Amino acid sequence: MAEEIFTTQELAEYMKVNEKTVIKLAQAGDLPGFKVGNQWRFSWTMIDRYMNGHVFDSSDENMDIILKTKDHIIPFSRLTDETIINLDLRADSKRKVISELARMSHTARLTPSYEGLYIALEEREKLLSTAVGQGVALPHPRFPDQMTFKEPHIVIARSKIGVEYDAPDNKKVHLFFMPCSQSQFVHLRLLAKISKLLHIPNVIDRFMQVTSAKEIIQILMALEQEHLLPTDDTNHVQKVIDEQNEVQERQK
Repeated sequence: MAEEIFTTQELAEYMKVNEKTVIKLAQAGDLPGFKVGNQWRFSWTMIDRYMNGHVFDSSDENMDIILKTKDHIIPFSRLTDETIINLDLRADSKRKVISELARMSHTARLTPSYEGLYIALEEREKLLSTAVGQGVALPHPRFPDQMTFKEPHIVIARSKIGVEYDAPDNKKVHLFFMPCSQSQFVHLRLLAKISKLLHIPNVIDRFMQVTSAKEIIQILMALEQEHLLPTDDTNHVQKVIDEQNEVQERQK
Protein backbone atom coordinates (compact mmCIF):
# COMPACT_ATOMS: atom_id res chain seq x y z
CA MET A 1 0.00 0.00 0.00
CA ALA A 2 1.45 3.37 -1.04
CA GLU A 3 2.24 6.01 1.55
CA GLU A 4 -0.64 8.45 1.97
CA ILE A 5 0.28 12.14 1.98
CA PHE A 6 -2.15 14.79 3.23
CA THR A 7 -2.32 18.44 2.28
CA THR A 8 -3.17 20.90 5.05
CA GLN A 9 -6.77 21.04 3.83
CA GLU A 10 -7.08 17.25 3.60
CA LEU A 11 -5.63 16.74 7.08
CA ALA A 12 -7.91 19.44 8.49
CA GLU A 13 -10.96 17.72 6.98
CA TYR A 14 -9.67 14.32 8.14
CA MET A 15 -9.21 15.47 11.74
CA LYS A 16 -12.28 17.73 11.76
CA VAL A 17 -10.35 20.91 12.62
CA ASN A 18 -9.69 24.08 10.60
CA GLU A 19 -6.59 24.58 8.47
CA LYS A 20 -5.23 27.32 10.73
CA THR A 21 -5.16 24.85 13.64
CA VAL A 22 -3.23 22.30 11.58
CA ILE A 23 -0.68 24.93 10.46
CA LYS A 24 -0.32 26.28 13.99
CA LEU A 25 0.30 22.80 15.40
CA ALA A 26 2.80 22.00 12.64
CA GLN A 27 4.70 25.25 13.13
CA ALA A 28 4.89 24.63 16.89
CA GLY A 29 6.15 21.09 16.33
CA ASP A 30 3.04 19.59 17.92
CA LEU A 31 2.13 17.82 14.67
CA PRO A 32 4.76 16.19 12.43
CA GLY A 33 4.90 17.54 8.90
CA PHE A 34 7.22 18.79 6.19
CA LYS A 35 7.15 21.61 3.69
CA VAL A 36 7.03 21.33 -0.10
CA GLY A 37 7.78 24.88 -1.22
CA ASN A 38 5.64 26.97 1.12
CA GLN A 39 2.98 24.29 1.66
CA TRP A 40 2.78 21.88 4.57
CA ARG A 41 2.44 18.17 3.86
CA PHE A 42 1.78 15.32 6.31
CA SER A 43 2.39 11.60 5.89
CA TRP A 44 0.21 8.97 7.52
CA THR A 45 3.30 7.10 8.76
CA MET A 46 4.67 10.22 10.46
CA ILE A 47 1.35 10.91 12.17
CA ASP A 48 1.00 7.27 13.24
CA ARG A 49 4.52 7.20 14.69
CA TYR A 50 3.95 10.54 16.41
CA MET A 51 0.76 9.31 18.07
CA ASN A 52 2.39 6.05 19.11
CA GLY A 53 5.43 7.80 20.56
CA HIS A 54 3.61 10.57 22.40
CA VAL A 55 0.94 8.64 24.27
CA PHE A 56 2.33 9.75 27.63
CA ASP A 57 3.92 13.04 26.52
CA SER A 58 0.90 14.79 25.00
CA SER A 59 -1.48 16.56 27.35
CA ASP A 60 -5.19 15.81 27.27
CA GLU A 61 -5.74 19.35 25.98
CA ASN A 62 -3.38 18.87 23.04
CA MET A 63 -4.96 15.50 22.27
CA ASP A 64 -8.37 17.16 22.14
CA ILE A 65 -7.08 19.88 19.82
CA ILE A 66 -5.31 17.48 17.47
CA LEU A 67 -7.94 14.76 17.35
CA LYS A 68 -11.17 16.35 18.57
CA THR A 69 -11.69 13.49 20.99
CA LYS A 70 -14.67 15.29 22.51
CA ASP A 71 -16.57 14.80 19.24
CA HIS A 72 -17.94 11.59 17.73
CA ILE A 73 -17.61 9.79 21.05
CA ILE A 74 -18.01 6.06 21.57
CA PRO A 75 -17.45 5.14 25.23
CA PHE A 76 -14.28 3.14 25.83
CA SER A 77 -16.32 0.61 27.82
CA ARG A 78 -18.31 -0.21 24.67
CA LEU A 79 -15.19 -0.72 22.55
CA THR A 80 -14.05 -3.77 24.48
CA ASP A 81 -15.66 -6.73 26.23
CA GLU A 82 -14.71 -9.83 28.18
CA THR A 83 -14.17 -11.90 25.01
CA ILE A 84 -11.29 -9.65 23.88
CA ILE A 85 -9.59 -9.17 27.24
CA ASN A 86 -6.88 -11.63 28.28
CA LEU A 87 -5.41 -11.03 31.73
CA ASP A 88 -3.19 -14.12 31.65
CA LEU A 89 -1.12 -13.68 28.51
CA ARG A 90 1.50 -16.44 28.45
CA ALA A 91 3.49 -15.17 25.44
CA ASP A 92 7.20 -14.67 26.14
CA SER A 93 8.26 -12.85 22.96
CA LYS A 94 7.01 -10.07 20.69
CA ARG A 95 6.05 -12.51 17.94
CA LYS A 96 4.06 -14.67 20.33
CA VAL A 97 2.28 -11.59 21.71
CA ILE A 98 1.07 -10.40 18.31
CA SER A 99 0.17 -13.97 17.40
CA GLU A 100 -2.04 -14.22 20.49
CA LEU A 101 -3.62 -10.80 19.83
CA ALA A 102 -4.37 -11.83 16.25
CA ARG A 103 -5.82 -15.13 17.46
CA MET A 104 -8.03 -13.37 20.03
CA SER A 105 -9.31 -11.01 17.35
CA HIS A 106 -10.04 -13.84 14.94
CA THR A 107 -11.80 -15.93 17.58
CA ALA A 108 -13.96 -12.92 18.48
CA ARG A 109 -14.68 -12.43 14.75
CA LEU A 110 -13.18 -8.94 14.70
CA THR A 111 -10.95 -9.89 11.79
CA PRO A 112 -11.61 -12.28 8.88
CA SER A 113 -8.05 -13.60 8.81
CA TYR A 114 -5.71 -14.54 11.64
CA GLU A 115 -2.79 -14.82 9.21
CA GLY A 116 -3.53 -11.49 7.54
CA LEU A 117 -3.71 -9.64 10.85
CA TYR A 118 -0.59 -11.34 12.22
CA ILE A 119 1.41 -10.32 9.15
CA ALA A 120 0.12 -6.74 9.37
CA LEU A 121 1.06 -6.51 13.06
CA GLU A 122 4.50 -7.98 12.44
CA GLU A 123 5.19 -5.58 9.56
CA ARG A 124 4.29 -2.62 11.79
CA GLU A 125 6.64 -3.80 14.55
CA LYS A 126 9.50 -4.08 12.04
CA LEU A 127 9.19 -0.36 11.31
CA LEU A 128 9.25 0.74 14.94
CA SER A 129 8.25 -0.92 18.18
CA THR A 130 4.74 0.00 19.31
CA ALA A 131 5.86 -0.06 22.95
CA VAL A 132 5.36 3.40 24.44
CA GLY A 133 7.04 2.99 27.83
CA GLN A 134 5.80 2.50 31.39
CA GLY A 135 5.04 -1.14 30.63
CA VAL A 136 2.56 -0.44 27.82
CA ALA A 137 2.44 -1.26 24.09
CA LEU A 138 -0.12 -0.44 21.39
CA PRO A 139 0.26 -3.10 18.66
CA HIS A 140 -1.61 -2.25 15.47
CA PRO A 141 -1.41 -2.61 11.68
CA ARG A 142 0.42 0.09 9.74
CA PHE A 143 -2.56 0.66 7.43
CA PRO A 144 -5.88 -0.16 9.16
CA ASP A 145 -8.70 -0.87 6.72
CA GLN A 146 -11.94 -2.78 6.27
CA MET A 147 -10.07 -5.87 5.10
CA THR A 148 -8.27 -6.06 8.46
CA PHE A 149 -11.06 -5.34 10.93
CA LYS A 150 -14.84 -5.55 10.69
CA GLU A 151 -15.68 -2.88 13.29
CA PRO A 152 -13.92 -0.69 15.88
CA HIS A 153 -12.82 -2.38 19.09
CA ILE A 154 -9.93 -2.32 21.54
CA VAL A 155 -8.31 -5.64 22.46
CA ILE A 156 -6.62 -5.71 25.87
CA ALA A 157 -4.05 -8.21 27.15
CA ARG A 158 -1.91 -8.40 30.28
CA SER A 159 1.31 -10.27 30.92
CA LYS A 160 2.16 -10.59 34.61
CA ILE A 161 5.82 -11.49 33.98
CA GLY A 162 6.25 -8.93 31.19
CA VAL A 163 7.64 -9.24 27.66
CA GLU A 164 10.78 -7.74 26.12
CA TYR A 165 9.29 -5.45 23.47
CA ASP A 166 11.99 -2.93 22.49
CA ALA A 167 10.39 -0.28 24.68
CA PRO A 168 11.86 3.26 24.67
CA ASP A 169 12.51 3.01 28.42
CA ASN A 170 13.94 -0.54 28.05
CA LYS A 171 11.33 -1.92 30.46
CA LYS A 172 9.28 -5.05 29.86
CA VAL A 173 5.74 -4.58 28.60
CA HIS A 174 2.89 -5.85 30.76
CA LEU A 175 -0.19 -4.21 29.19
CA PHE A 176 -1.16 -4.39 25.53
CA PHE A 177 -3.92 -2.31 23.95
CA MET A 178 -4.64 -3.11 20.31
CA PRO A 179 -6.88 -0.59 18.47
CA CYS A 180 -8.99 -2.38 15.87
CA SER A 181 -10.19 0.09 13.26
CA GLN A 182 -11.51 0.09 9.72
CA SER A 183 -9.83 3.36 8.75
CA GLN A 184 -6.97 5.66 9.67
CA PHE A 185 -9.52 8.21 10.91
CA VAL A 186 -10.97 5.79 13.47
CA HIS A 187 -7.51 4.45 14.30
CA LEU A 188 -6.30 7.88 15.45
CA ARG A 189 -9.37 8.31 17.62
CA LEU A 190 -8.88 4.92 19.25
CA LEU A 191 -5.26 5.85 19.98
CA ALA A 192 -6.51 9.10 21.53
CA LYS A 193 -8.96 7.17 23.74
CA ILE A 194 -6.19 4.86 24.93
CA SER A 195 -3.97 7.88 25.61
CA LYS A 196 -6.75 9.50 27.64
CA LEU A 197 -7.03 6.32 29.70
CA LEU A 198 -3.30 6.04 30.33
CA HIS A 199 -3.11 9.67 31.48
CA ILE A 200 -5.37 8.88 34.43
CA PRO A 201 -3.31 8.53 37.64
CA ASN A 202 -2.76 4.94 38.85
CA VAL A 203 -4.82 3.40 36.04
CA ILE A 204 -1.93 1.17 34.92
CA ASP A 205 -1.54 -0.16 38.48
CA ARG A 206 -5.28 -0.77 38.67
CA PHE A 207 -5.23 -2.76 35.44
CA MET A 208 -2.31 -4.80 36.76
CA GLN A 209 -4.14 -5.64 39.98
CA VAL A 210 -7.55 -6.74 38.66
CA THR A 211 -8.42 -10.42 38.74
CA SER A 212 -11.06 -10.59 35.99
CA ALA A 213 -11.96 -9.06 32.64
CA LYS A 214 -15.24 -7.94 34.18
CA GLU A 215 -13.30 -5.69 36.56
CA ILE A 216 -11.66 -3.98 33.57
CA ILE A 217 -15.07 -3.09 32.17
CA GLN A 218 -16.20 -1.88 35.59
CA ILE A 219 -13.15 0.38 35.91
CA LEU A 220 -13.79 1.88 32.47
CA MET A 221 -17.44 2.55 33.22
CA ALA A 222 -16.58 4.08 36.59
CA LEU A 223 -14.07 6.42 34.92
CA GLU A 224 -16.70 7.39 32.35
CA GLN A 225 -19.24 8.04 35.08
CA GLU A 226 -16.66 10.26 36.82
CA HIS A 227 -16.09 12.07 33.48
CA LEU A 228 -12.42 11.08 33.47
CA LEU A 229 -13.02 9.32 30.16
CA PRO A 230 -15.20 11.08 27.55
CA THR A 231 -18.61 9.66 26.77
CA ASP A 232 -21.82 10.96 25.27
CA ASP A 233 -23.70 7.92 26.53
CA THR A 234 -23.74 8.40 30.30
CA ASN A 235 -27.23 6.92 30.56
CA HIS A 236 -25.99 3.69 29.04
CA VAL A 237 -23.07 3.52 31.48
CA GLN A 238 -25.32 4.13 34.48
CA LYS A 239 -27.84 1.56 33.24
CA VAL A 240 -25.15 -1.14 32.97
CA ILE A 241 -23.77 -0.27 36.42
CA ASP A 242 -27.28 -0.47 37.93
CA GLU A 243 -27.89 -3.84 36.27
CA GLN A 244 -24.60 -5.20 37.61
CA ASN A 245 -25.43 -3.98 41.10
CA GLU A 246 -28.83 -5.71 40.93
CA VAL A 247 -27.19 -8.97 39.91
CA GLN A 248 -24.70 -8.73 42.78
CA GLU A 249 -27.50 -8.04 45.25
CA ARG A 250 -29.45 -11.10 44.08
CA GLN A 251 -26.34 -13.26 44.44
CA LYS A 252 -25.84 -12.29 48.09
